Amino acid sequence: MRAALFCVITATLLVVLPAAEYEPIDPSTPLFRIFAPVPTKTSSGARRKQVTLDDKHPLLVVHSISDLLLAHDNKGVLITLTPTDAKKFAEITSKYNDRLLLLEAEGQILEAMHITAPIVDGIIGFKYPEHATVAEYLRRRFGIAEFQ
Repeated sequence: MRAALFCVITATLLVVLPAAEYEPIDPSTPLFRIFAPVPTKTSSGARRKQVTLDDKHPLLVVHSISDLLLAHDNKGVLITLTPTDAKKFAEITSKYNDRLLLLEAEGQILEAMHITAPIVDGIIGFKYPEHATVAEYLRRRFGIAEFQ
């Protein structure tokens, strides 16, 4: 009887309680935003190799994540998007497959991500030193493993 009651209570808690989310130290600003690059045009109308972003229309705005793992070197970061953001990101990476997406935070582009396949699980890794700017930014925003 006790085992059955325990199973019912455990199952209820798993369904009722939301998954934990990690919010940055300052939750008043988004953690990051994802944009599609927009080619800039010259005055003659010809396309240039330089790109910008449409600041009014981000493809995804991330305020929190569902998991954060620090690499063994204490420098790289692996994040898992919330289920809602992961679903949107999967749609975006399917649409922009074999193209670039820009990761922007605090008014600057931190990373130009070349999408080689749809990311359906919402897990994004930033190795150090290849993605040092983003990894350092995430460690600073979450207050973990900051180093000189």
